[in-house]
Amino acid sequence: MEVHNSYFDLSIPKSILDYRSIPIATRCLTGAYVVLTITLFALRCATYYSSNTAEVNVPFSSIQNPVLQLIPSDIFMYPYSIVLSNLIDTNVCRFVLNLANLLIGGTFIERNWNSSNEMFKFTLGIGSLTNLLVMLVTVVAHFFIPDMVDLHIPLDGNYSVLIGFPIIYKQLLPETTIININKPSFISKNFRFKLLPILVLSFMTVTQLVIFRHFSNILSIWVTFMSCWVYLRFFQTLPASATGGRSDYYTPVVGDASDTFQLIYFFPDIIKPVLRPVFDKVYDIVCVKHHWIQPFQVTDVDKGNDIAEQRGAKKIAPDVQDRRRQLALDVLQERMV
Repeated sequence: MEVHNSYFDLSIPKSILDYRSIPIATRCLTGAYVVLTITLFALRCATYYSSNTAEVNVPFSSIQNPVLQLIPSDIFMYPYSIVLSNLIDTNVCRFVLNLANLLIGGTFIERNWNSSNEMFKFTLGIGSLTNLLVMLVTVVAHFFIPDMVDLHIPLDGNYSVLIGFPIIYKQLLPETTIININKPSFISKNFRFKLLPILVLSFMTVTQLVIFRHFSNILSIWVTFMSCWVYLRFFQTLPASATGGRSDYYTPVVGDASDTFQLIYFFPDIIKPVLRPVFDKVYDIVCVKHHWIQPFQVTDVDKGNDIAEQRGAKKIAPDVQDRRRQLALDVLQERMV
């Protein structure tokens, strides 16, 4: 789909919009999302009309359902809400946005991954793990700052689609332009899919800080981002057919070791000098020193770069490649000691 005028150019690849044949995982997830969201709305409506009388007026927004919504105070009674909350929404705008993201984006992603299991694992598995982590941190935080953290307020439990999918778009369509702003000239900018994750993160974080002021949801946004990136970077296993057209790779692809998928490249250039030593130190502790995550070998990075270039990613600068190779040598020396 393309839209052109004097102010902006909008371009969305046809491969994303082609959802005539929806893969099985996307079909199941989209259907469950619609059914459970409508069910939650119906249950809240029933409670609202049965509770409100001439003497009592209960706001609709205060009505909750601990079976489907992730409510920390009720988590021990309804632990399955950790999973079910991935597939519900209470905001109409977010419901429409997530529905389109699941239907269109999910179809595109599942076809590129060529794996329904990975689609289920990413959406429900990573989403549920994130919900569990955020819920635990929220409970702990409540004991230290009870005035700021209320355990009776539901947490948004379905960020894996809203935040996770933009990370995948950056991975699969890094240099593809979404919109090119032509006028006014002082804000002229070419927005590519690789910018989408940080734009979504910034917008959602500012919204929570300024409008909703919900500490746990801010935490959930960033924990979801980190969880999704760590899984895609180090652990996801895709069939050999998902290597961007490279016929010389016949083994499954584990993670994304490409230089362009490093965490530092999700953030603006202006703050990279501050973040780079922090990220390098964390990688050194987690991967090199303690081996909590297996560090990449040089061959893994070269293979990842080949696949990323097939997807359209630009080659990384020589100084960054030298830094990466030096880091790989340090890992090798560490193992030989």
